[in-house]
Amino acid sequence: MFSILIHTALLISSIGIFMLLSKKHILSILIGIELFLNGINLFFITVARSHANDAADIFILFILVITACEVATGLAIFLVNQRINKTIDINDLNKLKDV
Repeated sequence: MFSILIHTALLISSIGIFMLLSKKHILSILIGIELFLNGINLFFITVARSHANDAADIFILFILVITACEVATGLAIFLVNQRINKTIDINDLNKLKDV
């Protein structure tokens, strides 16, 4: 069971990194960051439960708070970009500097 969860965490993190590096749309990049951080959370939970240690709970809570802040900031940038540029392409974010 331990190795299955570790491999699943690595797979989820790998998919997140791939989406983060290969996509051109803001929402796809945000989803990639979410997958990457959720894979890390699954890894922490698996390692902590296998060693019967609750120290990883602090790290998981910290990552969840960072993820919530990242989502709020990313969605705010997405909405501003959508209203001003009428597109979700990441290359058009440079036009927001003038606003």
